[in-house]
Order: sequence, then structure tokens, then C-alpha cells
Amino acid sequence: MRMRFGWVLAGLSFVGCGGAQDLEPPAAQEQQVQARACTPAMAATKVKDLVAPGDPLPSPFRPIPAELTNVQGTLYFTVDPYRSTGGLWRSDGTSVGTVPVREFPFVGLDYRNFASLTAVGSRVFFTMDDPAVGSEPWVSDGTAAGTRLVKDITPGASGSSLSDLTSLGGALTFFRNVGGAVELWRSDGTAAGTFRVMDFGSASTRAYPTLRTGGALLFFLQDATQGTRLWRTDGTVAGTQLVKRVDAGIPFVTATRVTASGTGLFTLEDSSGTEVWRTDGTAAGTVRLDTFGKQARLLGTLGSYVYLSTLTDDGERLKLNRLSLSGGGKATVTTLPNAFPGQPDNTPYVQTSAESGGKLYLSMAISSPGPAPRQVGLWVTDGTAGGTRQLSQRLTTADEYSSPLFDTGSGTLLFSSGDGDLGLMPQVTNGTPAGTGRVTTSSPGGERPEEFTRVGSKIYFRAYSGVWGNALWSVPANVTCTPLSASAE
Repeated sequence: MRMRFGWVLAGLSFVGCGGAQDLEPPAAQEQQVQARACTPAMAATKVKDLVAPGDPLPSPFRPIPAELTNVQGTLYFTVDPYRSTGGLWRSDGTSVGTVPVREFPFVGLDYRNFASLTAVGSRVFFTMDDPAVGSEPWVSDGTAAGTRLVKDITPGASGSSLSDLTSLGGALTFFRNVGGAVELWRSDGTAAGTFRVMDFGSASTRAYPTLRTGGALLFFLQDATQGTRLWRTDGTVAGTQLVKRVDAGIPFVTATRVTASGTGLFTLEDSSGTEVWRTDGTAAGTVRLDTFGKQARLLGTLGSYVYLSTLTDDGERLKLNRLSLSGGGKATVTTLPNAFPGQPDNTPYVQTSAESGGKLYLSMAISSPGPAPRQVGLWVTDGTAGGTRQLSQRLTTADEYSSPLFDTGSGTLLFSSGDGDLGLMPQVTNGTPAGTGRVTTSSPGGERPEEFTRVGSKIYFRAYSGVWGNALWSVPANVTCTPLSASAE
């Protein structure tokens, strides 16, 4: 068979259904697979180069473009070069329509440190450093004149420590940490309309992360006296209330998720293991589903089940577990193979996971004696052993970067995976070997895609320009991969 691309993702089929099964090692499974060459129906295109040849290349920790955000159907992002002019940009998906909204000239700062772009209606809020006021909230209506400082909350150049900018009820809600105290704030985009909603004092610390459900933001406060409490807020004083104490101690809040129906999930972890909780934002609706006597990683939900990963007792293999959202029903779905059995420092772990098209995807890495994993593979499951398979073994093994997994909203998943001499390229899959392949590009570049962001019918991302540095790229949201005909192969 003649292959169209430098390499082809080989799907690993598994036989069986029903109860938990151990899956065969990838090497054994590959013998059962007929490799398929795929060609996506539509191609990714480069929207615009943003780093001019000869300009200093950005640090990988301060990429350009960054903070890709959908604001009522328009893409916004930031450009923040070292000791140079930075700015807030917008794009309509064309090169000529990708323009700066407002640029901020170099004024002695190494970086402007744009962060937390948050859409509130047709406006976008963000934080940014300024030599006169420090890091404070800004807002933009998409015009240069309408891009301005909201309020110097901490007067002077010291700036404010703000986090979790969230759109609630048509306004911005955020937290401020000042002198060890936790405060909740609200802003309508004006100085007068930016005020403190509640001061929780310095006795409690806030645990991360938060979650959105029922039109409210849920968050956690902890201290040695009162333990761990779940709170909710709609951005108002009356709507900011204690929901329930969920633990007498101060365990780690390790993960949060929201199901397709809007139910919130979170996990608590201490020395005794991981607890799995469900919440609808009320005391009665906040219940512990079950507990694991070991560490468990929250992966996502399919139907009426939540899925988690744990290690086998020998620490060499990863188990997929499911738990009923109504409580009980805990079971092992299957155990994933380790391609490096008996080798030192070969612990498997999940880097990231995503739900798409009624399937759950996860990137499983195998650790090594060094900082980088030995191997990272993309797995998919429909919640059964027979419906669990590996789609790629070539996700990045970099120690400072992981391959993104992104639900297109069209029943497919975008990710990045190695493609021969081309490096890490954008890939698309519907969860089957035949429906998995590289997203072709209409121009050189497109390597190492990051920050997939859907805006309308397009998905934007940052990737190598093919010229110098990174560029802004896009791909149709309904991109698919179809097998080549036998004659074309």
C-alpha cells in the first residue's frame, strides 16, 4: 500500500465487550491492524504571520499569539513580545481582518503580561501590566478608544493579584488576594461599577480549581478550624452563599468537571485516597459518590457514568474505572497495557483528557528516569473494554509541553501527533482508526499546534508559521478524515 503521508496512525482494535478486560500490549495489537491512509476533507490554512523575520523569537513560555478567546463570534488574542510593542488583537479569519485593537508601546517593562481574556457579552476583559498602575483589569469593546483600564484597584504601581475572571449575569466576577485575605469582586467595566462583593478574610485560603454550574460559580475555602467548604456566587452579595462543608480537613481539590447536563463534579484527595463528589450548587444536591483508597484521576463523563483512572497495585499499568453519577456502581472497565514492563520508572499517567462525540479521549504517558516521558499515546473509550483502543503512540514526549486534545463540537477531536519528518502536526479523529489522520495544510508550517479555540464555524490555533516563529491558523470545525479509496492507495 502506498502511503499518502510520512506516517499513518495505526488503530489498535480490541475484541470483546462487557466486563473489565486487560488489553493486549500495543505490539501484539499492531499485528491485527490494517493501516489506513487518511485524507481530511478540508485543510488548515494560515491566517496570518505575527512574528516578522529577524525579530527575536518569543520564549515558548510567552508564545505569540496567546490567550485565544471567542468573544461573540470574533476571535481575540494577545501579542506580547519581549521589550517591544504588545497589543490586543482581533481576527475575522482573514489576513487583512486580523488586526491590532490597541497596541501598547514599550515603556520599560520586559512584558505586558496579558492574561485572563474573558468574554462578557460583546466585550472582553483582561489583566495587563502597566508601569503606572501595575497589573489591573482592562476592558475592550473592540476599538482602540474603547480599550481602557477599568480601575486601579490597588492604587499605585504595585498592582493587584486577581484570579478566576468569570462572566456572571452580564458582568465580570473575579477574586482578589490582598495581604492574605480573599475577596470577591464584581465589575460592569466602569470604575464606579467595580466593587468588592465580599471579604472572606485571611483566616481561610481558597483552593483551586473552580467550576460553573446552575448559572453560578462554585469555589472552595479551607482552614484548619472549619475544614473545606463549597461556596457559590452569582456575582451579587445575596447570591454569594455557603453551600456545604465537604470535609473536616483540608484535602487537595484535585479536579473539577461539568457534565453535559450541567452537573458539577469534583475530587478531593488526601493521604487516604480520592473522593468523588457531585454537586448542583445546593446543599442537598452536593453528595459524595464514592471513594478510592488510592489516588484517582478524574477523566470525564459518558452518559450516566463518571470515569477515573487509577494505577494497578504494581504501579505499572493504568486502570480505567467508572462510577455511576447516581452513586454506587463502581467498576473497572479495563486495564491499559504498558509497553515498558519491568523497566525502571515506568509509571503510566494521564496528561489530559477530553470528551467528544460520545467518546472519552485521554493521552497516557509512560514516565522515565528523566523529566520527559518515554512515550505518550492517544486512547479512546466508549466506556467498554471492547470500545477502548489506542489511536496513536506519537504524541509529544517533551517535558515542557503536552499535545492538546480539543473537542471540535462536530463529533470529532483535534489533537497533535508526530507525522514523520513533519514533526507534531494537527490531527483529527472520530475515534476510529479509519477516521484518524493528519489535517493537511495549504502552506508550509502548521507544526506543533496549540490553543485550539472554536469561533463559529472555524477552529483557530497557534502553530509554526513556516517562515519565522508561530502564526495564527484555522481549520473548519467540521473537518473530518476519510479513508482513501483502494485505487488511490
